Amino acid sequence: MSLITALVPLAILLFAGNAVSQDKWWKDKKFKNEGQRAKYELCKKTFIDVSNGFNYGNEGSISQHVSSLIYLNIFGNEMGFYNISQAEAILTAFMDNFPIERFEYRSSTRYNNYASAIGVYEYRKGSIKSSFSATVSLKYKDREWYVDQIVIN
Repeated sequence: MSLITALVPLAILLFAGNAVSQDKWWKDKKFKNEGQRAKYELCKKTFIDVSNGFNYGNEGSISQHVSSLIYLNIFGNEMGFYNISQAEAILTAFMDNFPIERFEYRSSTRYNNYASAIGVYEYRKGSIKSSFSATVSLKYKDREWYVDQIVIN
């Protein structure tokens, strides 16, 4: 048996285990009907799109889920309600100033018309690696989940 043949199954197990661990922040529940299940799958997808927006430095992945205004609180410096273009500019400046290493959620809660997830924004400036706490909140309206607020501190 060659070394490559032995290492491929090990690599698959490692990557598969890592993919599963990313969903620990989201607790699956049993739903009364298919409509409820679909509603919360859309909620989870919205959170994942926001996470991907941070991880790939693409504020468009975040702003696509903003209805008209979003509340931002970035270290208490940029704090208030912003329209989509203002929010994109603030998030772009933040991500440019704190280059992302990784963004991931740690926990989440969800109710009928509201959901929130708490995560960690890890960044690197030069040789220094550090992190911020991040909270993303969603509201459910017109059969869509919208990003209602983002707090980073």
